[in-house]
Amino acid sequence: AEWEGRGAAVSRGGEEEDEAMALDMDKLARVVHLMFERCYEDGTYNHALGVAFEAREAGKVDEILNRLLADASAAGAGADYDAVLDTLSYALDAASTLIPSKAFRTKSLELIASALDRVWNATAAVLAAAKRHAACKLVHCRQLLGDDRGVADVIVRLLDAPRLQGGEAGDDGALLGLQLCFDIVDSGDRAFVAKVAGHIPKCGDEEEGTQQSRSQPSSSQEGTNGADGAGDNHDNHSDDVPRTPEQKIHFQNSHRVLTGGFTSELSLSFLYKHSNADRFIMTHLKKALEERGMGRNSLLHHCAVCAHGYLNAGTTNDSFLRDHLDWMKKASNWAKFSATASMGVIHASHTTEAMTLLEPYLPPSAPENDPNAEHPTVSSTGGYAEGGSLYALGIIHGSHSGSCATKRQEASAFLRNHLRNSHANEVISHGAALGVGLTSFGSADLEVVNELKELLYTDSAVAGEAASIAIGMVLVGSGAGNANSTTNVESKEELDEIIA
Repeated sequence: AEWEGRGAAVSRGGEEEDEAMALDMDKLARVVHLMFERCYEDGTYNHALGVAFEAREAGKVDEILNRLLADASAAGAGADYDAVLDTLSYALDAASTLIPSKAFRTKSLELIASALDRVWNATAAVLAAAKRHAACKLVHCRQLLGDDRGVADVIVRLLDAPRLQGGEAGDDGALLGLQLCFDIVDSGDRAFVAKVAGHIPKCGDEEEGTQQSRSQPSSSQEGTNGADGAGDNHDNHSDDVPRTPEQKIHFQNSHRVLTGGFTSELSLSFLYKHSNADRFIMTHLKKALEERGMGRNSLLHHCAVCAHGYLNAGTTNDSFLRDHLDWMKKASNWAKFSATASMGVIHASHTTEAMTLLEPYLPPSAPENDPNAEHPTVSSTGGYAEGGSLYALGIIHGSHSGSCATKRQEASAFLRNHLRNSHANEVISHGAALGVGLTSFGSADLEVVNELKELLYTDSAVAGEAASIAIGMVLVGSGAGNANSTTNVESKEELDEIIA
């Protein structure tokens, strides 16, 4: 009986503690609620958003953003939309950098995108400068969400700005749309850039109707976007939209920036015109190494060639190597591979002359105009210069995210042809695999992955290493773990050999 009494007392004590804890939680919730109300009254929405992000409360984030926009709308013409955009910019930066939970981060970004879209589609009370600021942040937010159609919609509306707004403000909008195209390309996500370009009308091209029909949202998507006003503006993509020659030029320029290689051309031109590489550095280095007996040490020769590549990276200035071809030919084995590949470093992004520059080193291939011709037999020995040239071709076309998509695809097809037909020579396969990885970087093309896996299964440590690296480059950022899962199992012996 005594023990039963003690047990009952312990039970009652536990219940009282639970009640006290529940009471404390209620008090805490009330305190937090009052704090939010105080933030609303003081207009310190940043503080409220910080607490909501820490608490992982998507409902509170939505409530805060709605109150922010409601207060600005109630103020009418006197509303400070610069302060509103500062708050939304803070929310965007905090959501994209400080929230570890992917699900909550995605939900928060969706709410922020909706708020930015409401500012952008607001009435004339919002100044043009504020709307342009909102457009920039909206594109950034939608890009973080992977919403290629939403990004394309913003760009199309900006490029159509002369028609929608007229006058000087419209011209500024078109220029902003082109600047956003540059920003998207600079992000380095080629697959996303290609998707965005697919939703933008080409205006004047035969495929314009196809591009515009692809950019039309489905009825379900219009219903989803209707709440924030985005669905009301997709008529800019339709085939019936009349556009002036100037507007068509804007759309053509957007495609040139996104997939035409214009940013790569600008980068190449800048490096060529502003190269300050001192030729005498290499002259003195070559002389010093020769005096130290470089002829008996291929490692020193290899280092000198690599140093030359770094000194002239992207400048197309290979005059020193051309003037000292006999010195360059002293390289042997893998040093010859690296020496040839350094041509790709020097001529990075020089896609128009890539095949001409590397023609003396490229391995023979079947004639392009004869589809029935067989690929020349590949020797199982040597091939260091040939493998290095294939790697160089990949570096030229894949080193810049803004290189021409068409030329990159042509180079990828050329490299894949050698990849399929060079299994007999592990050195050529090594260079071809690395080149394919660079030209297909981030494409998540499973057909390319399967071709690389075939090379991985040839029981060659040298070729398998390059194939594994190339698979990673092709699938980078895609999250396609299942596509690469068999590699972990079936190539264990090859990986052990590489490590050994």
